[in-house]
Amino acid sequence: MTDFRDQKRYDAHQEAMRNSRRAKQRSSARSQQRRRRMIAVSILLLPVAIAAFAFTWSRSSPPPKPAKPLPTTTTPNQSAAEQAVGGRVAMPDHVRGVHVTSYAAASPALFEPIMALADPKVGMNAIQIDVKDERGEIAFSTPIPLGKESGAHQDVYEPVKVLRRAHAAGLYTIARIVVFQDGYAPQADPSIALRTTSGALWKNDLGITWLDPTNEKAWDYPIQVAQYAAELGFDEIMFDYVRYPTDGDASTIAFADPGRPRQDTITAFLKKASATLKPQGVHVSAAFFGLAATDDLGIGQWPGKLRNTLDAVYPMIYPSHFTDGQFGIDKPGDTPGPTIAAAMSDWRRKTNGGSMQIRPWLQDFTLGGINYGTREVREQISAADRTGAGGWLLWNAQCVYSPGVFNGTSGQP
Repeated sequence: MTDFRDQKRYDAHQEAMRNSRRAKQRSSARSQQRRRRMIAVSILLLPVAIAAFAFTWSRSSPPPKPAKPLPTTTTPNQSAAEQAVGGRVAMPDHVRGVHVTSYAAASPALFEPIMALADPKVGMNAIQIDVKDERGEIAFSTPIPLGKESGAHQDVYEPVKVLRRAHAAGLYTIARIVVFQDGYAPQADPSIALRTTSGALWKNDLGITWLDPTNEKAWDYPIQVAQYAAELGFDEIMFDYVRYPTDGDASTIAFADPGRPRQDTITAFLKKASATLKPQGVHVSAAFFGLAATDDLGIGQWPGKLRNTLDAVYPMIYPSHFTDGQFGIDKPGDTPGPTIAAAMSDWRRKTNGGSMQIRPWLQDFTLGGINYGTREVREQISAADRTGAGGWLLWNAQCVYSPGVFNGTSGQP
C-alpha cells in the first residue's frame, strides 16, 4: 500500500485516480457506442451484401432450371360488376334458351313469362338478351365514346338488374351484339363507315348504314361493346350480322380494302374478338346463316375456319327460310323435323374435328306455309338433339314462345 505522508500528495493521487476512472468509463462508453453503430450499419448493409453475393453467385453458377408453371384458370377474378350480378354462370353442356330483345327485357308483360320458363335442370337454362341490336341501338349507357357521340345509347333496361335476375334463376346469359349493320356509329364517324363509289354513306334496303368490314378500325367499336358486356357479367358474347351486306345495291359499295378475301375478313374479325374477350372469362360465339355450311354464300361466313376459335356457332336453320327443294325436301318450311336434321348434317360435316359447338337457332314463329306451335317447335328440338347439337335457341321476334316447348327438354336424345 502506498504511504502518503503528504496530504496534498494524497489528495492529488485521489484526484488522479478519479480522473483515471472517469477516462476509463468514457472510453468504455465510446466503445459501446462504436459497437452499436457498427451493428446498426451491418444490419443496414446486410440486404446489399446478400444481393451482391447473389449476383456474384449467379454469374459464377449455372442458371437454375425453370420451375414448372402453375396451372392457370380460365376464369379471372370477378370484377365488382360481376359480383353485383351474382357472378358468372357456367356454360351448360346443352344450352336451351330463347331470344329476348332489349325492349322485351324491359317489359314485365314479356319478360316475366320468359323467366317463368327457367328450369336449368330439365328446361330452359339459358337466355339471349340483346345488347346492340339491328338498328345499332345499345340497350344501356356505356363509357364507350362512339356510343355516346352517335346517340346509340337508349337506356332501355338496367343490365345489372336484368343479369342479377337471370343469374339468380340459374340462367346462362348470352349477350347478342350486332356487328356491322349499324344505324348510328357510321354517321358519327364516317371514317369507319361503308361508303358508296361517290363517297356517300352506303345504306341497305331498310335505309340502315353499315360499318365497313374491310376496315379494321371499324372492328374496334363492336369489340368495345362486347368487352363492356363481358365486364358487366354476361356469360357469353354472341356476334350477329358478322358478315358482308346481303341486301341493298351492292354494286355501289366501295370497300376500304376491296381485294381482301371475304372469308379471311370475317374470320380475322372473329379471331381478334375471341382473343380479346376470352381473357375476360366469357365464351365467344357467332350467329351464321343456315346455309353457310352448305354453300359459300359470298358474305364471308365460313364456319370451318372457326371450328377451333369460337366456343359455339348458332346457325339460323329456320325451316321456313329454305327454298322449296332444299336438301331434297319439297317444302322445308312445312317439314320442320327433317329439315333441321338435314341442315345439321351439313354443319356437322363442315365443323368436323373442331371444338366449336353447334347450337342452331330454331323457329318459333310462322312465316308462310303451316302454322308453327308447340308441336312444330318440339319436332325441331328433337331433330337437333338427335343430330348432335350442343343445344339450341328459339327465335321469335315478338319474344312470345309456344307453351310447353321446354317441358322435359334435357338435351338427351
